[in-house]
Amino acid sequence: MNLKEIAELAGVSPAAVSRYFNGGSLSAEKQDRIRKVIEETNFSPNRLARDLRKGHVAQVGVIVPKIHSISVSEVLSGINEILSKAHYLTLLGCTDEKDEREEEYLTRMEAYQLAGLIIMATSVTPEKEKRYREMKVPVVITGQKYPSLDCIYHDDYHAMAVLAERMIQAGRKRFAYIGVSETDPAAGLNRRLGAFDTFQEYGIPTEEIPVQCAEFTVESGYQCMQAVLKSGYQPDGILCATATIAHGAMLALREAGIRVPEQAGIAGIGNDEANRISIPSLTTVRLYQSECGREAARMLLQRIGERSGESLPARQTMLGYTFVKGNSI
Repeated sequence: MNLKEIAELAGVSPAAVSRYFNGGSLSAEKQDRIRKVIEETNFSPNRLARDLRKGHVAQVGVIVPKIHSISVSEVLSGINEILSKAHYLTLLGCTDEKDEREEEYLTRMEAYQLAGLIIMATSVTPEKEKRYREMKVPVVITGQKYPSLDCIYHDDYHAMAVLAERMIQAGRKRFAYIGVSETDPAAGLNRRLGAFDTFQEYGIPTEEIPVQCAEFTVESGYQCMQAVLKSGYQPDGILCATATIAHGAMLALREAGIRVPEQAGIAGIGNDEANRISIPSLTTVRLYQSECGREAARMLLQRIGERSGESLPARQTMLGYTFVKGNSI
């Protein structure tokens, strides 16, 4: 069964059947006739072939650095909420933080003529910026700021500055910082700068503050905190790049007999369920991860819908944050 045969059975032109499937203008009477034939014959149009004739399929590629992450799942939830309402399917690719895997996904997703891509970026390099700009489909970046690309990102600098200031106001004086690799400008560099610039504003020397570089895991936070304590340095204020790292550090403090918050305060960015059930509850900053996903999807759909052919300026959106008072500092 094809469009021509449907048209003959319904007593309309093939063009009318095409308009029916593509949402074009058509009288109610012709719509009813075509619908009746479709129901009687159980006809199912080849959606993929139709989309390819339009130049892209109704699917959006989403490339993430890892799957087992609360923040990634929240961003994905926001993306899916908006795309599903627009009748787009999501094709997920996980790079395991490997550049070669990302390149493989970029190449394949472009070849599949997807409508667009959302990339959860973990680094910012001229090479990647050039690669994203050369894509033949619209691209939106989340989590990092690329000046020449459409981006949704967080105010990581001030989010950490708030935690540092609260620590100082609580009377903490000997600090340690557990961060992540600064190849990640958002979670690595900007968060550390937010803390250290705040220390300096309050006249606290930063030269001798121990800095550990962790992975985004509880175990890594635990090991980094152990390394600080084994060095003979005992901080009374520990700032962590993420709440997940902070939970690992809290475990190391507990095992070392250091009470939180009586002997040491601790805080990290990211408001998840563990923060509320931990003892004590973690003081943190909430980033709007689900809204990041929703805004990225809206931005991509706007790009997909643009038909003017103009080279419009890149759109940059920075999301805010909310301080969440726990009992850990």
